[in-house]
Amino acid sequence: MQQLQTHNEKLPMRIIGFCCKNALNSFDRMLFSSEKGIFFMEPSIKIVQLPCSSKIEPLGIIKAFESGANGIFVLGCPEGKCHLLNGNHRARKVVEYTKILLDEIGIEKNRLEMFQIGISESQHFDQIISLMAESVAMVSLDRVE
Repeated sequence: MQQLQTHNEKLPMRIIGFCCKNALNSFDRMLFSSEKGIFFMEPSIKIVQLPCSSKIEPLGIIKAFESGANGIFVLGCPEGKCHLLNGNHRARKVVEYTKILLDEIGIEKNRLEMFQIGISESQHFDQIISLMAESVAMVSLDRVE
């Protein structure tokens, strides 16, 4: 698998995904090999499994950017299908609020996204990674120009 790159070919792109365990199908769950629910799809993509997308906090997202993430996404269940009632709704609010904070501290808000997919739609997971990579690459290119 080819490693994702930023506009500077020497710097690899780092994407972190915070994913609700209920939004992943059984195959995706098998990929979580560590006890902490963290796995690497390739060197540039880190996935953190959450019991629910509602467990994400603005400070955790900001710290992930501080640690060198170029892009971050939160993956939750579809609207109305959250296993914890309104967890996905809370996660969306947290992401929207965090985008405002990112804008205030000079980090492009397009580097953070929220996606909602159901277990039967998890084949779209690769598309989410591609969308995030494209979004981060566009932000990187805008900075260069």
